Amino acid sequence: MIKYLLTCIVFVSTISHADFKQHDVNNFIDFMYDEHSYNKDELRKLFQEIKTEPRIKKYFKKAPERTLTWNGCAKKDKSCTNYKSLFVTKKNIQKGIKFWLENTTELNAAEEKFGVPAEIIVAIIGIESRYGSRTGTFKTFDTLASLALGPNKGRRAKFYKSELINFLLLCKENNFNPRNIKGSYAGALGKPQFISSSYRNYAIDFNDDSKVDLWNSNGDVIGSVANYFKKNGWRSGMPIMSQIIFEESEREFVDSESKKSYKPKTPYKYFKTNNVYVNDKISEKQLLSVIARKEKSGKVYSFGHKNFYVITRYNRSRLYALAVYYLSLELKKSKTDVEI
Repeated sequence: MIKYLLTCIVFVSTISHADFKQHDVNNFIDFMYDEHSYNKDELRKLFQEIKTEPRIKKYFKKAPERTLTWNGCAKKDKSCTNYKSLFVTKKNIQKGIKFWLENTTELNAAEEKFGVPAEIIVAIIGIESRYGSRTGTFKTFDTLASLALGPNKGRRAKFYKSELINFLLLCKENNFNPRNIKGSYAGALGKPQFISSSYRNYAIDFNDDSKVDLWNSNGDVIGSVANYFKKNGWRSGMPIMSQIIFEESEREFVDSESKKSYKPKTPYKYFKTNNVYVNDKISEKQLLSVIARKEKSGKVYSFGHKNFYVITRYNRSRLYALAVYYLSLELKKSKTDVEI
């Protein structure tokens, strides 16, 4: 009888929030124990200590209708946002050069090992967390548990449940206390803002201290970003984008091509037969896509290569890839100016 009562007490005290269904929590705890030998008592305590985070709902709330463009907003259009002005900024460039100069050895080593240019790595870190100044203030366990099983559970609950599992495993593998880890409102972690599954699959110990720390070790951050790109197909020494040359009569064709996938699937030969060319010397078999962007002067088109597509594996947005590319160009130019 005493054993039964103790069992009931543990069951009832596992989690005190009505927004979490006890059945779902218990099933998750059982799963982690059965599949990964995770300590049940430790998980019960974690769930019991959860504090709901009202800020999450604000971030996931449907935003008012806005136009998001590269750089084509009219000054009077208050419902339009230029993506370029969010990331390719003087401040981001200045801080990027400082980060580059302070971590030159690690960046050179990563470029040599993985073939990913230093300016691309620096641009990613700048866009993701402003070089580590914005890594997130949300308790990751509470956030992922809420999104997977609790009050903020939605259509992506299956994804967040998978991330919750990966988060607990990465904590176990790296001897992290899950209570102390903080990240973004969606569970992204560290300076490169890896989600938990990416942390486990791509993060590496690049400073040889037997830990993988994406908050405090710039060496690990740099090596992990480079490793992510390499494993997603980055081609060393190959272009990201190329300027398109075409007559005005071919604009409709080029615009039509830009509405297709930004994954390069079309051989250059096809474009040449339609009188659309590239400045660079490339094979007729080279697969390309057409990337459009709005500038103040109007719509501009470029060829996207495989490396442009690889950037979108980090964030599946054409605008994001453009931001990484153009910030990297500014960083490289500014770095050269500093050295001169």
